[in-house]
Amino acid sequence: GSLEDPKGIALRICGLDGAWDLPFVYNQVIFEADVRDEEAHRHEAAFALVDRHDAINAFADRGAGEAGRPSFHAQLADPFAEPNEEFVIPVDVCLRHVTAALLNDTADPSSGSIAAEDLAGEAGDGTLREYWSEYTDNDGQIYWWNEITGEAQYTAPTKQLDTCLAYLRDRVGVPRDLSPGAAAQFRAHL
Repeated sequence: GSLEDPKGIALRICGLDGAWDLPFVYNQVIFEADVRDEEAHRHEAAFALVDRHDAINAFADRGAGEAGRPSFHAQLADPFAEPNEEFVIPVDVCLRHVTAALLNDTADPSSGSIAAEDLAGEAGDGTLREYWSEYTDNDGQIYWWNEITGEAQYTAPTKQLDTCLAYLRDRVGVPRDLSPGAAAQFRAHL
């Protein structure tokens, strides 16, 4: 057989082109997982959220907080980042709904559901964080670049709730935090 395009594999590893969207599609090229283990992966992710809820919530709140000093040159490392306390309750609500979705195998809260009511609207005004600018790469992918740290990311760095969830999603460690299948389910459900 022929090998798949490396660029396509790289895009899926980074969660681009819908790779981390629901419904999640297992891909043997990226990680070894059996689709028969889908429920076990979802439950592993839900257990981790419940077991380490406060720490995970505080970690996610760093997404809308202030960058740490000194800064680190590793793109996703920021051990001194300060959480934004204004997002403790909104992130908590989101993570509770993510946990319920993982346990109940529900991907999209229908309008009229409690989750749809809780998660409706926006938090923040969409303003980019300081020193970040939007760019488009040669393939048409929009990304943001920080002129001070040189960090690049594919999620807009705003001080909003979605930034907190993207911060968490992009920093789930495999196998440190979750198995590959559980991490994939968690990212997709976020």
